[in-house]
Amino acid sequence: MRYMKLLFVLVFLAYAMAPEMKLRRVQEDIYMVRGVDALPSVENRGFMSNAFGVLTEEGWVVIDALSTPELSKEFVDNLMRVRKAPIKYAIITHYHPDHWYGAKTYKELGAKIVAHKRLMDLYQSGEAQLALENAKQRFGDLFKSVALVPPDILVEDRYTLKVGGKTFEVIYMGPAHTDNDLVVYMPSEKVLFTGDLVLYNRIPFMGDRGASSRGLLEALNKIKKMDAKVLLGGHNEPMDMSAVDFTLAYVQFLRENIKKAKEQGKSIDEIRQALGDSPYRKYVMYDAFHNANVFKVDSELDMEE
Repeated sequence: MRYMKLLFVLVFLAYAMAPEMKLRRVQEDIYMVRGVDALPSVENRGFMSNAFGVLTEEGWVVIDALSTPELSKEFVDNLMRVRKAPIKYAIITHYHPDHWYGAKTYKELGAKIVAHKRLMDLYQSGEAQLALENAKQRFGDLFKSVALVPPDILVEDRYTLKVGGKTFEVIYMGPAHTDNDLVVYMPSEKVLFTGDLVLYNRIPFMGDRGASSRGLLEALNKIKKMDAKVLLGGHNEPMDMSAVDFTLAYVQFLRENIKKAKEQGKSIDEIRQALGDSPYRKYVMYDAFHNANVFKVDSELDMEE
């Protein structure tokens, strides 16, 4: 009995400390929820990324699906409080769990899932399922209800959705953060949904096996030329073009300093140590991502030579 009481208290405390999902209006017809800046855990429910809903005359268009069906259902419930309307499309900006794993909710609601064709390749190869099984083992019950669903609409370079009087330009920008990065541009609203390509005062993750620091620089420079006033990313508060400059500067800092160190004959451990106390150390997710980024860029530069 004492054990059961203790277990109840621990479960209650864990639930009480979990981040609350609050729907916010970004601008007319565009809503978001803001995930916490952390790695996924049972404690934070995997709610460590953003998701967006755009209300059109025909229904909702959702950008990114969060980490679990529980989270995506909670997001849908929030959207329905604004207006009860069908979810027409769910656009997945890339295959990482915090953007894809909640997609089952939208498939069950009859929405069309939009993603890059490489996400479908990963799904069909069985690699995505293997990664999910590994995540279930690593994170316990966090991903227990996740079931992967394939996209219905495949994007290779560019795909245009016209829904209820609004236009969504879905544009491939990879390989960059991953090899299947999409951004979503709403030209009339001058809004760009950037996935995880653009961050502000937060360190990007460049350690994915399909990532390319050179490709990320190219993607960021393409974004700088776009006529967007508001940038809505997979993390962060709403941003402007200054966030692109922040992300560019970090990627350039890594590439330039690692290249210089390699030319001086330094080993990867020496490079990692030399860059450990970088000017970016104060920013969010530095301890989680910086070393992985150093190793990835070092190996990329070897291939570029």
